[in-house]
Amino acid sequence: MEYIITVMSRDRPGIISGIGKAVYEMGGNIEEISQTVVRGYFTVILCATFPSPPSSGKLKEVIASTGAPGELEVGVHMRKPDEPLSATPPSYDRFILTLYGRDQPGVIYHMASYLASVGINITDLYGRAEEGGFTMVLELSVPPELDPRRLKEELERLGRSFGMSAHFQHENLFKATHDLRSLAVT
Repeated sequence: MEYIITVMSRDRPGIISGIGKAVYEMGGNIEEISQTVVRGYFTVILCATFPSPPSSGKLKEVIASTGAPGELEVGVHMRKPDEPLSATPPSYDRFILTLYGRDQPGVIYHMASYLASVGINITDLYGRAEEGGFTMVLELSVPPELDPRRLKEELERLGRSFGMSAHFQHENLFKATHDLRSLAVT
């Protein structure tokens, strides 16, 4: 049985260790995980499987007990076997959109609204305001019927309307031009 688990808390060292230990000691395995810290707040979403499924309440209780009383906000959702793994079909291509420019209200709203209006799903998003500028990196699932060149032009135009430069490229091109592997230290 698969469980989707979320945890939020003030950040501190050891939260992932505690969650990992709780899942492991209950006989589970973490199969997918995404974690970040925003303004000192830790959040994680993960998928864990268990050969002998615990109740959602028990799982929530055990994970919450890895922190101080009331420290960890835990959510648990049992994933049904027939639920799709993604909101977008496998025929969709993955693209990376990066934006940089001045920080101002509405950038995320307008960009996300445009993407949704043409059927594009945002599968990952990072954004941060720093020193008057704003950086945003989005991973997108793009329907095959959309022309990537026209889409690139429209995204660049929309970015310019906010004083931002926008770069839209297929995931394969992004990977080829950005070495994401760890450097081996010898």
